[in-house]
Amino acid sequence: MSKESYYFSHDYGSRNDPKLVKVLMKLGQAGKGVYWDLIEMLYEQGGYLMLSDCDSYAFALRTDEECITRLINEFGLFENDGERFWSSSVLSRMDRRDVKSQKAKESALKRWNKADSNANASRNNANALQTQSEPNAIKEKKGKERKEKEIIEEEDKEEKIAVPDINHSDDSILPKPNAWGMYSSMGDLEKVLLSHSEWQAALGKSLGIQNPDDVPKWISKFFIFCAGSGKNHEKDSDAKSHCQSWIRRQIELGKTVETSTVAIPQTSGAGDKPSHDGTERELVGKWIWLNNGWRDTTTFTEHQKRKYGLK
Repeated sequence: MSKESYYFSHDYGSRNDPKLVKVLMKLGQAGKGVYWDLIEMLYEQGGYLMLSDCDSYAFALRTDEECITRLINEFGLFENDGERFWSSSVLSRMDRRDVKSQKAKESALKRWNKADSNANASRNNANALQTQSEPNAIKEKKGKERKEKEIIEEEDKEEKIAVPDINHSDDSILPKPNAWGMYSSMGDLEKVLLSHSEWQAALGKSLGIQNPDDVPKWISKFFIFCAGSGKNHEKDSDAKSHCQSWIRRQIELGKTVETSTVAIPQTSGAGDKPSHDGTERELVGKWIWLNNGWRDTTTFTEHQKRKYGLK
């Protein structure tokens, strides 16, 4: 586990909880796995998730939206107010963690103040015995500071602060998410993904992309595809997951970053069929050129969408 991540306690016998037993009966082990994934996401997002984003959660967790909604509504595992859903046990544990963290900070501050008082006393004594006491006072102060640093680091081990995977010369110019971890536009998400150099390196490695310079090109093409096909995301985790699966599909179809074609957003109004002839598999808005004619991709089956790289 990364040293820069949260953790939460997981009781040994949680599998025997009657609610989780019902999940196992109705949704199988896959349903239990999705439940624990949702718990992790709640911790990551401050204890609350949006009901309106269940389709995105399903996509990110490689399950269907029905599984998500059943877990929320049928087993008494979560509560909701019609807009958000949460777990009371998660909120309780987060509250205890915050209280414990605050107490640790207060304790460290008291120790620090005491260390300063001791250092001041040493300096006062040094006025009487300057030649002998000054080196001792300095040594004592440094020793106190080292000890205090060790205490603070030890207390901080239990609760680690998550550091965003962003490598940029000036983070202040990057778009920021709201309190729920959502960005205001796909344009903002594109800037964020293009700034995540560590994630790009991992993405290129997982997809077998030989030239690192091709990775940001693929990302830009992905966002062009989203604009043309009406796909929209609000969280960087969802955009990353979709981006990776989309690029993988393009590569499986034998396309390269130079030869792949993506849907171009239409500006002509109500999705009219393009008046010009296209090239094979060219995408314009919802239209794709196949077998010497434009076809409406909104009528495609799921199999056809996957076949032509539309998902």
